[in-house]
Amino acid sequence: MTDLSISEDFKLDVLKEMGNIGIGNAANALSQMMNFEKVDIYIPEVMICPLGEIPDIMGGAENTVIGVYIKAPGDVPFYTVFLLSQSSADSLIQSLTGEAYPSLGEMGQSVLREVGNIITASYLNALSFMTDLMFLPTPPAVAVDMAGAILGSILAEANICEDNVLVLKTALSTAAGAIEASFLIIPDEDSLDTIVNLLISGASQ
Repeated sequence: MTDLSISEDFKLDVLKEMGNIGIGNAANALSQMMNFEKVDIYIPEVMICPLGEIPDIMGGAENTVIGVYIKAPGDVPFYTVFLLSQSSADSLIQSLTGEAYPSLGEMGQSVLREVGNIITASYLNALSFMTDLMFLPTPPAVAVDMAGAILGSILAEANICEDNVLVLKTALSTAAGAIEASFLIIPDEDSLDTIVNLLISGASQ
């Protein structure tokens, strides 16, 4: 396939729109978990950041966060990571279950794995539908550590070539209040360009 010449801003616009489609599907699934209570999820900002800047986005290198990460091998392999602060995780768990399960406990982490699985699956299903790519996501895992340490562990396992990460800032709103998080896509080499080119090609047909 011939590469399309695209600007960085246009690439981000395409990826943001793709993210909004996937996140919209995730909102419906999360609403079902809450007995069809209204859940709004939107992406206020999309950026491509150097890996070293991710801890700053999450409040600083020493700040402890909770990450739900999933390996997505397939035609275009990458990792997804759903990152949020412990207080946001606690709020999310209570919103979804109606119970104050601690985010560091077994039940709380089970809920977080399910949320990470729903968001990733919704994004990948939309992406697969629009590009004909196949993804085979692995079961989600939860890590509690500094953001830099979580990403370092993933990178060591993944042998990823890229220095940059796609960050979709994610905001969730339920009757219990607003929750902020970040959905990261850590690509293999040239994965993002391949995805964007396929999305543009599909849209032009």
